[in-house]
Amino acid sequence: MKVILPNGDIKELVTDSLTVEELLQRLDISQGEVLVSKNKCIIPEDTILENSDDIRIIQVVFGG
Repeated sequence: MKVILPNGDIKELVTDSLTVEELLQRLDISQGEVLVSKNKCIIPEDTILENSDDIRIIQVVFGG
């Protein structure tokens, strides 16, 4: 699967199916600070990802 990281870097991963939560743990990214999109749609942490998916991890900015 192609994963676009918050800094714009692209990572190619080949893996058995895994959830968004497992992907973020593997990449050492905090779930509370990002949104994840699969094929351009925002998805929840329990979504199962496949090798054919295009994943984008989007940094969420907090502040006032």
